[in-house]
Amino acid sequence: MVSRKPIVFAELGLEERKLLLRAFDYDVDDDGYVLDAAKSKIPSQENPRDFLKVENAVLAPGSLKVVDSSPTSISKLIREAVGINGDSN
Repeated sequence: MVSRKPIVFAELGLEERKLLLRAFDYDVDDDGYVLDAAKSKIPSQENPRDFLKVENAVLAPGSLKVVDSSPTSISKLIREAVGINGDSN
C-alpha cells in the first residue's frame, strides 16, 4: 500500500489570501478578481464564462494552481491528487 501525505486545507481571511496569491505571482484587481502573472483574469472551472474572485479562490495544496473553492472543484482536485480520474472505464 502506498503511503500518501494528507491534503491539508487552511482557511484564510481575505487579506491573507491576497498576500498569499501575490507571493506566488498572482494578483487581485480592484474588483476582487484573481489575476495570473500576465494580469489576465483566471476563468472559473465551474462556469468558464465567470472568473475567479479572491473570496472563492483556493491555492491548491502541493501546487501553485488556483481553483474554485466549490465542493465540485475541491473534489476534482482531490481525485487528481490521489490519481482517480472519475471515469467508469
